[in-house]
Amino acid sequence: MSFMVLNAGNSVIKAKIARRERSKIAFPYAVKPLTEAENASILWRAGKQSSRQDYVCINGQPMW
Repeated sequence: MSFMVLNAGNSVIKAKIARRERSKIAFPYAVKPLTEAENASILWRAGKQSSRQDYVCINGQPMW
């Protein structure tokens, strides 16, 4: 069994997997608020049957 340590603070996600030669990885990420127009467009394209897996709501505000 391997363990992974993950740090997702600020603007870079960093991870380390125990007992591996290339055990470190780091990559940038960002969360951007969507405007009402962007959110409406996404909802229209996705339709009611589809999920919006690339988008989330944080405190009721749609984010990308």
